[in-house]
Amino acid sequence: MLDAAGVIRLANDSALELLGYKESEVVGQGVAKLVLEKDAAELEGFLKAVSESGELRNYKFYFLTSRQSIIRLFISIKALRDEDGKLEGFRLALSLVYPDEWAALRDPHFFQGVARKLGRLTSVGQLTSIFAHDIKNPLHVILSTSELMLSSGELPAESRESLELIERNAQRASRIVKTLLDFSRSGICQLRPCSVNDIAEHCIGLLASSLKTSRISVKKELGQAPKVFLDPHYLNSVVYNLLNNAAEALGPDGGEIVVASGENTPGEAFLRITDNGRGMEPGVLSSVFQPFFTTKENGTGLGLYLARQVMNEHSGRITLDSRPGKGTSVTLFFTKLA
Repeated sequence: MLDAAGVIRLANDSALELLGYKESEVVGQGVAKLVLEKDAAELEGFLKAVSESGELRNYKFYFLTSRQSIIRLFISIKALRDEDGKLEGFRLALSLVYPDEWAALRDPHFFQGVARKLGRLTSVGQLTSIFAHDIKNPLHVILSTSELMLSSGELPAESRESLELIERNAQRASRIVKTLLDFSRSGICQLRPCSVNDIAEHCIGLLASSLKTSRISVKKELGQAPKVFLDPHYLNSVVYNLLNNAAEALGPDGGEIVVASGENTPGEAFLRITDNGRGMEPGVLSSVFQPFFTTKENGTGLGLYLARQVMNEHSGRITLDSRPGKGTSVTLFFTKLA
């Protein structure tokens, strides 16, 4: 709740939890304390407009958390008046922005389908915590037992083959569970101004040794990419996995990976990773963003799916272009800072 001057007079637990503040840290402060300095005037403009028109609903806006990181939220503002119509203050509501909810608000005819999809994704998130207890531990028992039996001495060829099959599939299931757990534990994207070039350089550095061993060279074509809002933790994970995918596509003979960045349009920055490997067949290309789809013996089928989820959370997009025998190019697009 704000008074007519935009000073915070009351904050509920939900809003405090979203932004990471204690009530004593915000009550009595101007609401501009919660946003970037460059956005303060815009927020004040919203309050002025609402004081005249009465309400603002579901506007996407960036806020500052107590840790000075940036989080994207829906903001709704309603004017509060006394019996005589005099402005007493404002009720300001904050809620998380999920990209599919945003699409649904733009296109109400699509709302029911989007709601069903969000329900499925929410269920996956809930099931992830169950995996930690109900699947991870039994998998550990299966793996340990199969490894123990395989190392116990001579076994009939048929038994050894069956145990190795059990071990391989249990290992893949463990990787899938670990990937889901790692992703779910990261929490909400905490966006802040960063350069995509810094992300690229960091990930290339992490893989430099293994790429050299695999006879893979990296050509950097990093342009003057503008800063964008991103979460370094999530983007490092995405770019690292994309570089790994490119390296695996090159095979044992090695090859070249090109990492490029720049400004795609006046309002959009990009980061592109291209390999000159074997490429993908059209039938494979149409399924690469589906969860659990993989052509790799040791793959989880979650890498590109999660990459797309991360880019959606960044109000960005990911594209993939590939031709058999010509290689693959994956591009991440970000809305640049104004």
